[in-house]
Amino acid sequence: MKDQKTNSTLSVLVFEDNDGDFVLIEDFLIDAFKTVQIKRCNYYSDFEKIKQIEHGITFDLILLDLHLPDLSGWELIQKIVSEKILVPIIILTGYADISLAKESLKQGIEDFLIKDEITPSILHKSIEFAFSRKQYIIHIEEQNKKLRNIAWTQSHLVRAPLARILGIINLIETQKEDLEDLMFWLSQLSVSSNEMDEIIKKIIDEAQVVQLNKSNE
Repeated sequence: MKDQKTNSTLSVLVFEDNDGDFVLIEDFLIDAFKTVQIKRCNYYSDFEKIKQIEHGITFDLILLDLHLPDLSGWELIQKIVSEKILVPIIILTGYADISLAKESLKQGIEDFLIKDEITPSILHKSIEFAFSRKQYIIHIEEQNKKLRNIAWTQSHLVRAPLARILGIINLIETQKEDLEDLMFWLSQLSVSSNEMDEIIKKIIDEAQVVQLNKSNE
């Protein structure tokens, strides 16, 4: 997904089986954006065919009607969410399904619009919001991934030199009378200590980067 996509060519996949509703959405998109490419799915199965032909999701945005002939309601929401689509999804719904549309926001849907209230301006604002929300979520997920990597380093990489240090200390304590062996193990102790020091410095640096990114948000 490109930054500020709404300022350039917008590629939209519209799930809508009602001809009248689709024509209105198409007109609103054309009115709201300078350049827009629109493709329609009358059935959810059409989407499966598109994915196979185009080898994945090649659209910038999905507008999803909650009632398709072959899939609808909560089942449709769960199905589209399970696809783990990386582009914003906006639900198009009627007044009767507002509660369901609100609940979909907890599942990863970016926004929902009531069909009878849509105007080019409202649609434009919703799409801008959807892109911003999706980018923010991706950013948070990237930060969480970095934090998980830091935690993995703490729990695995640090333990290796620490285990060697503890083992060397134990050997030193049991071989006090052998000076040559003692000097060897002291040198190994120094190597392992320096190794752990470098790992800890790296952990601190990575944590500071993540913290700085959060402060700049």
